Amino acid sequence: MATLSTDGFNPAAGTFIRCMPIDERTTHIQVQFQQLRAVTHDPAVLQPGAKLRPSDVTDDDVELHSLVQRGLELGKKTNIPKYAAYIRRRVMGEEHGVLPPMHLWTERALSVHQFAESGLVQHYLCVPYGLKLIAIDGETQLASHYHLQQDLTLGQDVKEQHATSYLSAVVHDDRPHLQARKFFHDLNVLGVRVNSTIALSMDTTDPVMAVVGRISDEVPFFRGRVERIARQIKKNSSKVIKLQDLRQCVINMAHGIAGVQFGAKPAPVDKVDLEDLETVARDWLTVYSETFGVELTDREGCVAGTGTVLAAIGAMGRALLTAPPEERDTRREALLDSLRQVDWRKGDHWLGTVLTQTPRGNYTINGPKQSAYAVYAALHDATNAAYHRVRHLPEPRTADD
Repeated sequence: MATLSTDGFNPAAGTFIRCMPIDERTTHIQVQFQQLRAVTHDPAVLQPGAKLRPSDVTDDDVELHSLVQRGLELGKKTNIPKYAAYIRRRVMGEEHGVLPPMHLWTERALSVHQFAESGLVQHYLCVPYGLKLIAIDGETQLASHYHLQQDLTLGQDVKEQHATSYLSAVVHDDRPHLQARKFFHDLNVLGVRVNSTIALSMDTTDPVMAVVGRISDEVPFFRGRVERIARQIKKNSSKVIKLQDLRQCVINMAHGIAGVQFGAKPAPVDKVDLEDLETVARDWLTVYSETFGVELTDREGCVAGTGTVLAAIGAMGRALLTAPPEERDTRREALLDSLRQVDWRKGDHWLGTVLTQTPRGNYTINGPKQSAYAVYAALHDATNAAYHRVRHLPEPRTADD
């Protein structure tokens, strides 16, 4: 149990960190990374089989870490450089952002010291020299801070500014590892992650989302009818399109049908004229929604408003983006003429593209990553058999015929 001490400051006792006691074994600290580095290990060196392990990291440290944390692998490991880049942008003032508090733990009981400073009482948590706290939550963030300091591509000025930036953490002391494991569970399992729709709608730094936001307001058919929260549009809803589907449509205008690979992840747009993309996407989606508004509204009976079809519609729009401005009107009308031939009603003619049929005869919608390429071919490639099926046209003869 952390003890409150009013003894005089003794720098030999350990590292003193400004804090706010929450209860007898929980303390909220405000700490610069250069100080946090003195009381933690880089999570990377605590992994079994880690190379170049510092001399102060023992097998007992590695074992204790394994009792309260999962390994740095797969998605967690690949996220570290991205997280570090985000921290760098935030520290350097290139991007507004927020870092959640990390949760640190030790079996040892720590002491909280109370000092008077300029007439105010301040509290400091004392972490004895040699004692290292283990992150039971926020370990990817902690590893990212270490990664940033080790990045050989960054200048010393960046690292110094990062080292002196303040972080927030909650320290749990004097608790057995079984209790720390329970905390790991509570912090990682009890919370419900927001769905991708909400996450995307809240990302004000994504340039594509800025374009999508304006399009959703400026295309008359979509104004006030974009579902920004729910993963699915309810039957009695007045919404006609999901935010992530509109975003994927715009991404595919920039990247073609291969844009479906990005999903909810940021899509690179450094080589894209965003102003031109917005203009072309707004014009293309305006004429598409005006031409097929009835089919888009009939979500139960038609496929025109499904995410998979919209991904393909966006990819078709890339031909407009890459065309000279003076040719865009003609090309847009040619695309519409082709799409006017399509039978958007759900039926067997869409099997193998946007639809799959269950053993009971019901239709299910295939997702963009699964079937966007097939739908794109059905809408755009006159040499593809599905192109003729969805238009109820005679299928082209093959050499065997």
